[in-house]
Amino acid sequence: MENEGNGDRKMKPLIGICANYLSDDAVGMAVGIGAKNQEWQLLADDYITAIERAGGVPVILPITEDLETLTPLLQKLDGILFSGGSDIDPNYYGEYPKFGLGLIEPRRDLHEIKLAQKVLYEMNVPVLGICRGMQLLTVATGGTLYQDLHSEKPEGINHSVNKALRHHAFHKVNIEKESFLYQMYQTDELGVNSFHHQAVKKLGQGFRATMTAPDGIIEGIEWETGGRFVVAVQWHPEMMEGPVASIRPIFNVFVEQCKIANGNLTLINSDETIA
Repeated sequence: MENEGNGDRKMKPLIGICANYLSDDAVGMAVGIGAKNQEWQLLADDYITAIERAGGVPVILPITEDLETLTPLLQKLDGILFSGGSDIDPNYYGEYPKFGLGLIEPRRDLHEIKLAQKVLYEMNVPVLGICRGMQLLTVATGGTLYQDLHSEKPEGINHSVNKALRHHAFHKVNIEKESFLYQMYQTDELGVNSFHHQAVKKLGQGFRATMTAPDGIIEGIEWETGGRFVVAVQWHPEMMEGPVASIRPIFNVFVEQCKIANGNLTLINSDETIA
């Protein structure tokens, strides 16, 4: 039975997905399961479904008071997905708040910036960032953001179409041919949805832009070092991959990369255990 469990473990990589965090009690109060002044950690079901459909085992990663609390869990994970959510406090990239900045959750920012730096610099698992996740990876590596595209890039297209169907492709993106994203989709142009009002302004150290919108806004980035799978997109493939099956390769490839990492990490752990 133990061998069967190990075999299944190799086939189904464990993928941590960062939870969203709300200091507001409105979510719990609205549906009658919470109390006044109660804070919440939650995650849209789309992320769970997308990872499961691609063959991974989704694990929701909580925001903890001490990042080291997660160490035993992180050691078992085969990949990390940084999810979407609130704006990032501009103090983390050396700016004061500007008009148009939306909701920020300082507790999540502090936790996830430390987590991103740990994952990028101390671990070797594949990483996928989505929307805020791409912005977070940028800030964690010294990059900066447009705090609000409407006010800072008014000549551009509307990237924040909040009342749209979540899977509707609002604009096309151009994909660099020498990139993971091109390998996934085998095309240099793709239609994507759009639910963001912030965007990458200056790339973080170690990243390059491999996907851009018609107005020049960066829509996808990749880690340049050592061929490691660290990919992030500004749009929301988890919202699209069900109704628009052609979007699913980003999750299929991510999970496949996690399986490879899983096999390597299992061997290393086994050796350490024997030692």
